[in-house]
Amino acid sequence: MNTDSVPVSPLRARLNLNPTEWGVQAYAELGVAVALAAVLGQVRLFVMPQGGSVSLELLPIVFIAVRRGVVPGLAAGTMYGLLQLLLPGAFVYHPLQALHDYPLAFVALAVAGFVRVRGFPSLIAAVTVAQAARFVFHFFSGLIFFAEYAPEWEAPWLYAITYNVLYLVPETLLTYVLLWPLLKAYDAAFPGIRGAA
Repeated sequence: MNTDSVPVSPLRARLNLNPTEWGVQAYAELGVAVALAAVLGQVRLFVMPQGGSVSLELLPIVFIAVRRGVVPGLAAGTMYGLLQLLLPGAFVYHPLQALHDYPLAFVALAVAGFVRVRGFPSLIAAVTVAQAARFVFHFFSGLIFFAEYAPEWEAPWLYAITYNVLYLVPETLLTYVLLWPLLKAYDAAFPGIRGAA
């Protein structure tokens, strides 16, 4: 059966399930994105006491998810989440905490690939969905492993929310501002790959 004439659903296209069809440029983008995320993750505007910081590390991972789809975003998030465990600044309290705060949190950014970015409002939706998914893993890590740091007057669940929002919201705002011009410039340089804007 000839598969060239079989239509592909929009959801299946956003997933980008077949790595054999990605091509050399996609693999190069993945490698550059992971390396760039590692470098940007070390340039921190501020660092929280029990881990977490404001940096631009999510920018390349979300870029891949929006540009290439969910599965390439999963690949980039997985590689970066594992690499981050080896980089300076990794805060490991327990193996399950490390799993939540690093690989799973950055894999979650791939959900941005489900949003078809056609303008700035849809970009905001993609970044917001990605950071919300990442927040879920950081929240449960905070609730389970860092509740003892909550002040006596604050419920542990509220402490986990507040602590993570303090660095995730500024990081999200920076990504809104910087990702749009990057996507526009990339689309101008490499037209026809994704059709983001």
